[in-house]
Amino acid sequence: MRPEVKWWTDAGERDLRAASELYRAGLFEGTAFHCQQAAEKFLKGLLVAAGGLSQRSHSCVRLLSALGRSGITPPGEVATACRRLDPHYVDARYPNGVGGAPEEFYDATIAEALLGDAETVRGFVRVTLENLGR
Repeated sequence: MRPEVKWWTDAGERDLRAASELYRAGLFEGTAFHCQQAAEKFLKGLLVAAGGLSQRSHSCVRLLSALGRSGITPPGEVATACRRLDPHYVDARYPNGVGGAPEEFYDATIAEALLGDAETVRGFVRVTLENLGR
């Protein structure tokens, strides 16, 4: 595995771990943000492995499009997970993103679903990296 791939995927693992810790602490908006960050970093690692990380984006949906241009097509559930995760890059952190205090817009049910979405992306990236032999 190229070092850059490991850097990205390790960073994704740390974000997913942070999301889990924040979930346990009841900080659900932080959980949401770190789930989005984990997915983004997992996808960036895969793009590096596929030779296609040439754009700067925080959007998991845009990163999936770049993967498609690299010949990697994710299953539908991964695309859906990315669409659910992307809004939390802003909404979970900024009151002007959601029109109020972010913590008012998150609960355990939402945070748990986002943890599942981040794990879906992680699983896809792991399997695809194994298939690429990287």
